[in-house]
Amino acid sequence: MDRPLVGFGVMALLLGLGVGAAMMLMPEGLNPNWPMAMALLAPAAFVLAGLHMVASGLGYPRFSGAMLKCLVIVMWAVINWATFFTTQHACVATLSLGGVALLGWTPSESDCRASLQLLIASLDGLLIVVILVWAWRKLRRSSER
Repeated sequence: MDRPLVGFGVMALLLGLGVGAAMMLMPEGLNPNWPMAMALLAPAAFVLAGLHMVASGLGYPRFSGAMLKCLVIVMWAVINWATFFTTQHACVATLSLGGVALLGWTPSESDCRASLQLLIASLDGLLIVVILVWAWRKLRRSSER
């Protein structure tokens, strides 16, 4: 048993449950662009991460792996919702050299939205290709048996 990992897992689990309960009890402070189901995915990520750490610390690798997969799916859903379904995107562009900001500007909201959507759509496409290659290899291995 890995006590520090279990301890951090319990803290993350309690944090996620507490924030989720607070969101349910006081929803007036939430962003109106986020439906409650999507907003609750943020504390759900903490709950899943906590369960993953507790399972890892207690030596349950299958459950730990399942929680990690669920965590990745939840985080993917949050990122995609924020990118494609919210209305406000603000960003600051900076040109730097060696960690020193040389030039900074604030692009328009439409430019921010377009660049963010292009980036996330590219990452989604890459993820789909990786999943398809994984599934194809798995099917090929199972047909060889």
